Amino acid sequence: MSKIAVIGTGYVGLTTGACFAHVGHDVVCADIDADKVARLSRGEVPILEAGLDNLVREGIDGGRLSFVVGAAKAVADCEFAFLCVPTPQGEDGSADLSYIEAAAREIGPVLPSEAIVVNKSTVPVGSTRVVERALQRSDVAVVSNPEFLREGSAIHDFLNPDRIVIGAEDQDAAVRVSSLYLGITAPVIVTDPASAETIKYAANAFLATKISFINAVAAVCEAVGADIKDVSLGMGYDSRIGHEFLKPGPGWGGSCFVGDETLLVRRGAAVRLLRFDELFTEVERSGAEGWEALSWRPGDPTPEFLPVSRFTARPYDGDVVDVTTKMGRRITTTADHPFVTSDGVDDQALARKLGGDLTTEDWLPVALGHPLPVEETTHGRVLDAIEAAGIDANDTNAVLPDVIWSAPIAHKRALLRGLWEGDGSWSLVGGGPSVVLEYGTVSRRLADGMVRLLGELGIVARLKVGRAARSTTDTYWLVISGADQIERCLWLLSPAERAAVGRATGAQSKRISPTGYRHLTQKHAAWVRVASVTRRPYAGTVYSLTVPETHTVVTSYGLVTHQCFPKDTRAMVRIAEDAGYDFNLLKGVVTVNDEQLNRVAEKIVELAGGSVEGKRVGAWGLTFKARTDDLRESPALAIIDRLVARGAEVRGYDPSKPGPLEGIEVVDDPYAAVEGAEVLAVLTEWDEFRWLDADKVAELMAAKKVVDARNLLDRAAYVRRGFDYLGIGRA
Repeated sequence: MSKIAVIGTGYVGLTTGACFAHVGHDVVCADIDADKVARLSRGEVPILEAGLDNLVREGIDGGRLSFVVGAAKAVADCEFAFLCVPTPQGEDGSADLSYIEAAAREIGPVLPSEAIVVNKSTVPVGSTRVVERALQRSDVAVVSNPEFLREGSAIHDFLNPDRIVIGAEDQDAAVRVSSLYLGITAPVIVTDPASAETIKYAANAFLATKISFINAVAAVCEAVGADIKDVSLGMGYDSRIGHEFLKPGPGWGGSCFVGDETLLVRRGAAVRLLRFDELFTEVERSGAEGWEALSWRPGDPTPEFLPVSRFTARPYDGDVVDVTTKMGRRITTTADHPFVTSDGVDDQALARKLGGDLTTEDWLPVALGHPLPVEETTHGRVLDAIEAAGIDANDTNAVLPDVIWSAPIAHKRALLRGLWEGDGSWSLVGGGPSVVLEYGTVSRRLADGMVRLLGELGIVARLKVGRAARSTTDTYWLVISGADQIERCLWLLSPAERAAVGRATGAQSKRISPTGYRHLTQKHAAWVRVASVTRRPYAGTVYSLTVPETHTVVTSYGLVTHQCFPKDTRAMVRIAEDAGYDFNLLKGVVTVNDEQLNRVAEKIVELAGGSVEGKRVGAWGLTFKARTDDLRESPALAIIDRLVARGAEVRGYDPSKPGPLEGIEVVDDPYAAVEGAEVLAVLTEWDEFRWLDADKVAELMAAKKVVDARNLLDRAAYVRRGFDYLGIGRA
């Protein structure tokens, strides 16, 4: 038997560790959460997964399974180290290699010689190389061994797999990993790492294709009066098709930016500040190769331009969040977009939160510093371009000239000074001695560029957005305050003004700092507190990109967010496009899925009389599938979000007993969920819902109406009791 370290105790890591211990290996599982490790060591499993609690206790009692805090401690004498930290199938559908890279860097110095590091979770193609670079160990092999576990049946899937896939350049390493599965009967496929990683993406994409296909057929059935249950049954008996994934439902549940958010990009020597929609137009026109985006790495002195590996655009109809900070910086993303956060005290302990989960306790980073060191020499072309730009603060389309982003600092100061002389001002606060500098423009693009440019020079400006009486256009006010900042900005003013401002700041008995942002232990970023998070419906195209080295991007007004990655299906589209193939079939799969979520929501609205405004909807099922407590990528929540955005009052129940959820009143009883409801929506296929008392449901509801998005209930039983019943693909 072998000594195995498992890094990460989520669904994949805990299942992997418990199952390897079950077949006789000595397994140590590591996590960074000390409280979680303590609970697991007592046999307390924090996730709902059939049979997992029994297997964990069995491993602990048999002395084959233990838990420790920290990856380095787990791998001290291991033969195999399985990386099971969060990756593409994470809570926001994103592919995030930062956790894997961090784990690899931590274990690299302490791994025993000849150990094998195994990528277990779904990772982007090429991740084996990323891990190799992070480990910096030529005597340690890295192998890809993707998981094919279904939540709710993960133990069964691990011990009774359809196949075991091993990707390795070193055949000896592949043989050693395959030996871990002795006693588990399944075909073993040994291939190269890229093929192993692609197998995982391709398999998930094909399953999504089947789901979208049967949902499209269900729409046809409704139109022609056919019954999708009989149609899918007839199809499934064809051995070339099979029955699996031919059940219609609400769709499969991804995170992005709206098109008018901006980022700095570089291609060749040209640096440009572009909106996301403008960038994607350029990518479509000139190709995806050679692009770099301004990115941010915690601890580095400045942001930097790093290669973009993927671009993704897709139609979207759902909730977005408008995130505003205390310094006025703002950004709009899909509600499931990940953000880098801190508690405003310690920027060594960063977290990642979804936009919809942000609160006023969260702090977001603003990148500071100049990403492109340029010699302080005279650039005639820069000055000519600035003069030719003729920037007018009263022009809503005014922008900074692109050439300024690669210009020397002296020229950036000259441009800002010229703008300030034309439309800027300074004033005493309350008669003095505190001073503020202000600049106003009606151009969002100009304000965005100037805030970024000031940030490159280490100045954190406040942004105020307002509209004067009788004005039809917003004005963007840049405000610089704080004695230290003011003194570092005197170059913005004429000599006479500098003297007057200098006298005012010099008269201050206390050096009053600006409020709204903090420099924490690291001076390379300012941290701004979230002021508000507002959800609203949005229909249009949303955009994402991948910066594999840092997984962050510096967006509008210098705010740093985590980047978004597509789900496996969308990632497969991008992989194909990167290789020069337009995967139109899979693009259609994505579109059909988005349409299906809308169709289910529309069914509920239709049954409610054409509007859910002010009406109660009872929801049975909140998790993304039955027999799990995982809410990530849940189509049930995606549909509920659409209803809430249209004014519905949603009361939901799920057997997994989730905690509070924004926009939903979560109750502990399925009958409480339907009490007073105008419509019941069945959104997750928990068997418990089949056996509930239909008579009691009828008595409790304000109206006898049900949308069964899983075709789970006994339709005849509900119809006999006078219910209006709408299923999927059933006339």
